[in-house]
Amino acid sequence: MRHNLKAAAVSALAIMAALAMSIPAYAADKKISEVKFRVNAKPEAGDSIGDPDVQVTKGNVEITEQEFDNDDSEWERGDKPVIYLTIEAKDGYQLSGTKLSATKSAYKVTKRSGDKSEWKVKITMSAVDGDLDTVEDLSWSNRTATWDSVSDAGKYEVKLYRNSSTVTTVTTTGTSYNFYPYMTKSGDYTFKVRAVDGSDKGEWSDESDEYYMNSSDVYTGTPPTDNSSGGSTPANANGQWVNSIYGWSYYINGVPVKNNWVYVDNEWYHLNANGFMDTDWIYTDNNWFYLNPVSDGTRGRMLTGWQQIGPYKYYLNPVSDGTRGARKTGYQFIDGAWYLFDLNSGALWTNMVAPNGMIADANGVLH
Repeated sequence: MRHNLKAAAVSALAIMAALAMSIPAYAADKKISEVKFRVNAKPEAGDSIGDPDVQVTKGNVEITEQEFDNDDSEWERGDKPVIYLTIEAKDGYQLSGTKLSATKSAYKVTKRSGDKSEWKVKITMSAVDGDLDTVEDLSWSNRTATWDSVSDAGKYEVKLYRNSSTVTTVTTTGTSYNFYPYMTKSGDYTFKVRAVDGSDKGEWSDESDEYYMNSSDVYTGTPPTDNSSGGSTPANANGQWVNSIYGWSYYINGVPVKNNWVYVDNEWYHLNANGFMDTDWIYTDNNWFYLNPVSDGTRGRMLTGWQQIGPYKYYLNPVSDGTRGARKTGYQFIDGAWYLFDLNSGALWTNMVAPNGMIADANGVLH
């Protein structure tokens, strides 16, 4: 009996010793305070996607998996490469409250998931550098220059030529520009465009086809001096308004302006085919415009920005980009909020569900 008790006691002590040895082994795992990565890959526009080639420069971990999150065959300018990693803590270490960083401070490193032994990590790199594409598909739509958009372009510089001589250079955020106010002489007009993104500028495009302006159709006002529609120069030193029983006309050198815009006293006005000043809604130059119908001293002037017209609100382009005053339609981002304007009438949608599922509130703001 004593022999059996002694044997049992020895066995119990052996088990306790084994447990005692195992507990310190787990407790001895040190927390990894920081893991830092170096990304050796330097993607450039046109390069194949390739391998991210990430290395650990600090921290007791090993990278077991790494790949770019990109299904394309090559990088494009403006792409922000994303790398997915799997890291494992080395023996005797654990991932707990571990800070993640990269040798390039501009790179963002975040934990996606994981436990004390393994983490899934995401590294977001800076945007890929590269040259802006050259603008293509230049054409004339009546007196308006048009061209294809370029990815990443924030705006465009457009040069207008008459008989191969430079007339003006304008800047616009759109992909069209109404050059009619600059067509003050007959001749062959052409234009070139280049894309701009901040300080980056693309190559100038090839020259467009010619648009011939005959002497009877030239613009009879003086073009804006600030290289945009809506400048600050009177229409003509000899120009004057003339009133009759039929309405107001504008004469330059004794000749009435017809079917043209004129810029007078810092405002745009439109004269119809009969030479009389238009008011209310008009459709010209492929856009709808609203000209003040009220006799308040500025009757006939082009209105811009937010306008309450009858029971509806409208937004008339306030930017001098060649379509100043044009009625906006579709989704528009204005002063930090999205709005939807009817594609046919241009009226602001309110208290309705937009096609994209968002709700236009009483003020038209989409939520």
